Amino acid sequence: MKEEIDENKQKEVIQKAYKYNIFLGIWIIAVFIIFLLRVTKIITDQYLTLGFDLLILIYAIALHVQNHKLKIKSIASILIYSLNILSGICVVLVILANQAHNLLELEIGVLLGFVTLILPILATIFALLAARKLRKLYPDILDNRRNKI
Repeated sequence: MKEEIDENKQKEVIQKAYKYNIFLGIWIIAVFIIFLLRVTKIITDQYLTLGFDLLILIYAIALHVQNHKLKIKSIASILIYSLNILSGICVVLVILANQAHNLLELEIGVLLGFVTLILPILATIFALLAARKLRKLYPDILDNRRNKI
């Protein structure tokens, strides 16, 4: 009986990890599209992007927990964490550069801004690769999930 409960929990963890890997990639793509729409001035609402960024952080934490339970390295989550830290540093540098009229801090802030554009792309790639790896490792469990729906 206990083995059956553990097996059901294992299946649930695998299904959640797969789902979170896929959804993390989808959310990052959505934020990138919203960012492009903001750059082209089609969307001017800044809070829309901030809300999606918060959802990405929540998904990254949930993904990290599920991958830790499966003992899988969660590179996508780590990239999202580093993205949030770097973007915070970037904002502080740009604010300080504007107040002090220092071009060096502004240039460093802009360079960090470019790095923060690359990190979500890498996180998306690693999240989708992790979902693919889970699909290859546990095809029967993930197919059973689709049949139940």
